Amino acid sequence: MRRRLWITFACIVVLAAAAVYVAWPNTQRLTFLGNKDVSLREGLDLKGGVHLEYQADTSKIASGQVTTAMSGVRDVIESRVNALGATEPDIRLGTIGSNQVIDIDLPGVSNVDQAKSIIGSTAKLEFRDSANNVVLSGSDLVPGGASATVSTSGTNSAGTSTAGSWEVNLTLTSAGKDKFATATAANIGKTIGIFLDNTEIEAPTVQTAITDGTAVISGGFTADSAKEFALKLNSGSLPVPINLVQEQTVGASLGSDAISESIMAGVIGIILIALFLIGYYRWCGLLAMLSLTVYAFINIALYKFFGITMTLAGIAGFIISMGIAVDTNILTFERLKEELRMKKPIAVAVQESFKRAWTSIRDSHVAGLISGSIIFLFGSGSVRGFALILIIGTLLSLFSAITVTRTWMMLAAGSRLRGILHLETNRKQS
Repeated sequence: MRRRLWITFACIVVLAAAAVYVAWPNTQRLTFLGNKDVSLREGLDLKGGVHLEYQADTSKIASGQVTTAMSGVRDVIESRVNALGATEPDIRLGTIGSNQVIDIDLPGVSNVDQAKSIIGSTAKLEFRDSANNVVLSGSDLVPGGASATVSTSGTNSAGTSTAGSWEVNLTLTSAGKDKFATATAANIGKTIGIFLDNTEIEAPTVQTAITDGTAVISGGFTADSAKEFALKLNSGSLPVPINLVQEQTVGASLGSDAISESIMAGVIGIILIALFLIGYYRWCGLLAMLSLTVYAFINIALYKFFGITMTLAGIAGFIISMGIAVDTNILTFERLKEELRMKKPIAVAVQESFKRAWTSIRDSHVAGLISGSIIFLFGSGSVRGFALILIIGTLLSLFSAITVTRTWMMLAAGSRLRGILHLETNRKQS
């Protein structure tokens, strides 16, 4: 029994050391895990970013299809936003009067023009022959079949070499392959124009029939424009036209102020909790505070390791989860008082206090997990972030109290400190 406690203690120390290393502000990458990025991600309200509001034109959509069409708009925008690298983007559908609107929060995005270009573009791709007939469209592409690459050979419509320039390669579906083969075979020596959103970007002359199901667009792209063009094609066309009606840039200074105030509030709260636990429960309270310290570092390490975005709502979730962890310790300590009143040896009293407090601890945590899960499933954006952090904190509070605090108290009860713990706990009862 004693040996198992010491093994558990050693594991807790190793876990705590690892958590402190990952959670430490200077730790941004873990080189031993393939240079994994473990920087703390911050949401729009902390890091700053862009808020965009679009209004959708659903006048040509049947009333019964508006909801489906707007869901499609959200899916396409989400695909494009994810490619921008925004952390925890918040995309919300809503209505203003009879108008359908889409609100988008993009934390950490600094290039506003690029964001608006990628999000708002319809990305309508068409290949047209010299008679202006559409011979190929974006729907003929394999999903994700557009890629930006550097050309190794070839010439453009003016006969100039395109080697070393950026181009976009397209992979066609089987139906698209047949269409393109037929179109190129019928237009040898003629041009086939490539149009994006009804604007011609290239008009190459067909030299031979293209039957391998691929097409190349080389319209004087830069690296960024080629990648952006490929992104638009891969994410698909917007099923409903949208217009930007509001734009707001959230400065980093707001995030800095919010972080400073939140940290200050958290430090004050932790100090007050520590004073209460140590002042009221003495040595047990001290062990609880050590356990809560480990709990806090493990939480932060998990946020960084799994890339969970921290927002003001998330900070609130973390503080609430810490309150749950404190409450778990208090339930156990109060039960310990009752066991000691029955004159049980300190080691037995500690063991029985955790055993008998378990039912209340279990029920409160299950209730918290159910509430957090409901919020996560039906919420969006920072609300889901709050729920996720609350769920993680609730689960970790079980580990903190049942494993960490219990192990330390059992070791203390079996050492020379058992007399001090016993006297201090009894003194609080008198």
